[in-house]
Amino acid sequence: MSSVLPDLVGFAVAAAAAALYLWGVRRVRRWPWRDTVAFLLLGVGSLVAVSAIAPARFPAYAVEVMALLLIVPFLMALGHPLQLALGALPPSGADRLRRALANPVTRLFSQPIVGPLMLAVLPFGVFFTAVLPESLAHPAVLALLRLVLLVAGIIVLVPLWESQNLESRIPYALALLVAFIELLADALPGIIVRLDTHVLAAGYFLTPRPLRDQQIGGDLLWGLGEVIDLPFLVLLLVQWVRSDARDAREADEALDARQAIARQAARQDSTAGPASAEAVWERPWWETDASVFGDRASTFGEQPKD
Repeated sequence: MSSVLPDLVGFAVAAAAAALYLWGVRRVRRWPWRDTVAFLLLGVGSLVAVSAIAPARFPAYAVEVMALLLIVPFLMALGHPLQLALGALPPSGADRLRRALANPVTRLFSQPIVGPLMLAVLPFGVFFTAVLPESLAHPAVLALLRLVLLVAGIIVLVPLWESQNLESRIPYALALLVAFIELLADALPGIIVRLDTHVLAAGYFLTPRPLRDQQIGGDLLWGLGEVIDLPFLVLLLVQWVRSDARDAREADEALDARQAIARQAARQDSTAGPASAEAVWERPWWETDASVFGDRASTFGEQPKD
């Protein structure tokens, strides 16, 4: 029979997370209060609420799995805990955290393809393997499963949300395409559960209508999986816009610097006469960009020689 006890491990994790975050806020001056409210009220608050759920019925179990895997980590990420940790830790600790974030494994899971895909696959391992009945039969297995789901979501969502360098690892157009594919993949566990006519983990849930509860749980899995994917799409779009703005700003700054150097050289060469006008002539950046004209970029637009 399913355990009706709340998640004591979740309560302990919530308390530790809140204490560590408040310690970091005290160490960092002028930390945004909006981030603090987001982390404590939304992130930690949602973890406390989910930990109070007793998975005595299949819908409650399904909601708890999706919440620990996707909702709680995403709400915690809104508080930018990594940025807070980098500012609050001593230099040696901050350096170790940066090295951990730069680790190839960490970078792999924080990419907008691999990480979300892993989160889409995990529900299959929960609902269609022995994990489901074992977690309902043994409270220790259920507590471990809850912790694994929460940690997996945090590892993927927090670095992904706080990352400012996604454009250096994967083209945004491809990331958006994969995100739409994952949007469909996340719906599969809920669809399968909804259409399955065999009761999963029969005898473990406290309900007189187990198949009906299972169908409701499948609907919840389906709906939550689709709704929760929306922040991924929003994140990618926001990062894409920011990337374009940064690229345009850097190109403008580089062009301004080149023009300033050319004007200074022209002023110093007072004997150049009319030729000084040629010294300040600058080719637009797109004439020398290999991604626009390829190998011809180096000669395209050059002034004809006499």
